[in-house]
Amino acid sequence: MKSTTQQPSSGTKRSLSAVGESRPRKREKYARVACALCKIRKVRCSGNQPCNRCEELQGECVYNDPPHPDTHNTPPQSAHPGLDLSILRVNRICEQMQQKMARFVDSHPGRPCLQRKVPTDNEIPHPKNQTPTDFRYTLSLTHFTLTGRRAVSNSSDFSPKRPCHSGNGLVSPDFLISLLQAAHPVLELGHAKVTQLVTIFKNEVYPIFPCVSIQLGHNLVDMLFSLLNRTQYEATWNLEVIDVELAKAVVAIAMLVKHDTQSPLAADLEDHLLWSVDSCYDQDQPQFEDIIMATLLSLYFDLKHRPVKAWRLSGVAAKLCLELGLHRESFFSDTQLCPDRIADCKRLFACVYDLNRRCSFYSGLPWTLHDREIDLSNLRVEPPESYLAAMIAIDRSLSETWAIVNSPTPQSEKSRERVEFLNFQLQKLVSSLPIADFTPPKPSVNPPPWLDLQLKQFCHLRVHYIRLLNYICSFKSLTDLLSDPHSARKLLTSAAESIDIQQGMMLSAAAREGEADSSPSPLILPSAIKILVCSVSFMLLAVSHYPADYAPLCSDSFYTAREILTNAQITVKDSDLDIRGTLEELQRIADSIQLPSPPPKRPTPSLLLPLALGGGGEQGSAGSDVFEGLQTPDPSFFPILDEVNLAGPDMLYMNNMLG
Repeated sequence: MKSTTQQPSSGTKRSLSAVGESRPRKREKYARVACALCKIRKVRCSGNQPCNRCEELQGECVYNDPPHPDTHNTPPQSAHPGLDLSILRVNRICEQMQQKMARFVDSHPGRPCLQRKVPTDNEIPHPKNQTPTDFRYTLSLTHFTLTGRRAVSNSSDFSPKRPCHSGNGLVSPDFLISLLQAAHPVLELGHAKVTQLVTIFKNEVYPIFPCVSIQLGHNLVDMLFSLLNRTQYEATWNLEVIDVELAKAVVAIAMLVKHDTQSPLAADLEDHLLWSVDSCYDQDQPQFEDIIMATLLSLYFDLKHRPVKAWRLSGVAAKLCLELGLHRESFFSDTQLCPDRIADCKRLFACVYDLNRRCSFYSGLPWTLHDREIDLSNLRVEPPESYLAAMIAIDRSLSETWAIVNSPTPQSEKSRERVEFLNFQLQKLVSSLPIADFTPPKPSVNPPPWLDLQLKQFCHLRVHYIRLLNYICSFKSLTDLLSDPHSARKLLTSAAESIDIQQGMMLSAAAREGEADSSPSPLILPSAIKILVCSVSFMLLAVSHYPADYAPLCSDSFYTAREILTNAQITVKDSDLDIRGTLEELQRIADSIQLPSPPPKRPTPSLLLPLALGGGGEQGSAGSDVFEGLQTPDPSFFPILDEVNLAGPDMLYMNNMLG
């Protein structure tokens, strides 16, 4: 059978050099070339100019165009020119979506990045000590065995390396632009206004929470405003963007202390900050400035009456302290910090501890720093006669009382003995408090006289509240306490004294000279209001059980507390602090239990006068025997310390006490 294909003759054989070339098509020599659009659809071209197929497709007809040598290698023209335009539009939309997503991830587009301080040799935090559960500790012992040298707890061979910070923005104009952009919310207030606000923070906030170095004050303000007047770069030495962030937080807190909630910084500080919790957690190791910023933001939200968010940020500051090791005594014994810097760090850690406990009490959520994990020496701040030192002692005492109040098990005999010992400790605490005014953290700080009086009254109020809880803890439940008329009268008398103390705080605030503000310091007002409502709740509970016996005893104090809340509502113009709702709820309960109205004129309580922190004295009331000083406990009480966990509970709900 013959093949259907014929072999080419020898005369028509191609050379070896032409094998790789494409074989020419004979049809292209004689036939006219159809247009590209007709070729794509494999249809016969009409031969007209333009052809009918090109007219239908609205394309450019290339019929009868001269052939090109590489026509078969060129990509065909698109059959849908509109499709290319649609693809371009889709690509453009995708790019716009990517830009929007980038702005969503970066909440502050166009702002300078947060530049942190480069720690010096004397400011680098020392790594935390290794424990036997850490493999570095085991490797240190192995290294000691092999080399015969003394094992150290922090081996440089196995310790994590600190990131290397390089670069100096002081020589670049971009750094100056970044500072000006970050400092714009402060600069637009003016030098005089910012100086006034920094002075307010120094004299009214720093005595309560000395969480930031006092050197941040007027020197930082002058450096910020010097950026507008100088062209040399010496104005930016020792000034970083994180310093500007601290200045914005200080100014916002000072505004809220003066009840200025309309200014942009006071209304929404977070919107003007480059610092954030995420930027802090992105660092390999936190810095002291991160702890200060978290503490200041917690204070800011506490003043905004947002307790849950204040509690969250206080927890962030507490976790950063634990990560740096500020809760361990070895941190300060092994560090190379100067004595002043060590004192500032201890005050910062004490502020975080006090703020964490206060936010937990205010929000009803668990605290982060537990006493069992903290070396007591790290909470001893200087001077010991300061308000912060008194608050630390009261916080620790209240933590132990909370552990018993919120205990799920019923009260046992050992718990009652423990309560007696706590009362003895509380009496020692009261005797250690200064009789005169508190010593300011720094000699240059001059708190106003009315603030000293309010802080002493607030200490007295907190001590009185702890004694009230300790008295409740001596019974199995509040129902058992109220069933005993003698014990119930003692409880109600103590709650009435607590309300009288708070009325004294309100009157001392109203006696400010040359100031229109007549409310207590906003830094202590939320806790004071909660203690007030707790005292009133004890009264309402007693009257609901025995209205005929206790209604006349509680009527006067109840309406005094209502007057305090009404005055606080008028003074504190903040919708987040729902005083109106609290008043309506208390009045609804009072009407349901038929609490009688008070007489038109009530005698002024004796505790409205300046109070001595020791209590008792000549101002003793009918219930003073409840809280009189206890005798030294029996030696058998002290072994209880080893059996009772002194750490605070994980949940601090006051509702458990009323159940």
